[in-house]
Amino acid sequence: MKHTAMFVTALSGALYLASGIISPASAAIQCKGNLQYNSAVNGWIESSYCGDNLITSVARSHGMKVSNREVRLNPSTKEEACRFAGSDIRIQDLCAGDLPGDQNGSSRP
Repeated sequence: MKHTAMFVTALSGALYLASGIISPASAAIQCKGNLQYNSAVNGWIESSYCGDNLITSVARSHGMKVSNREVRLNPSTKEEACRFAGSDIRIQDLCAGDLPGDQNGSSRP
């Protein structure tokens, strides 16, 4: 009987912990343009994650085949996406420095 009670207690504890590990869909990162919802401040803050997703989305709308992950993890891919669609007003500020006409950009003549 004692072992059964311990087993039930351990199982209940494991299920409780697992319920905290499996996050609900509402815990996903929420982006609005280059802004990310931050529950700690109960508002929207600028984030590079959402900014990179916006660059990817705009580049895709212009015909580039690229994923959010590629732009976030590879600075060269991000530069390429900025050169491809950087003239779009939605991402000009996010691509500052990566456009061909930028003096201090990483683009080379």
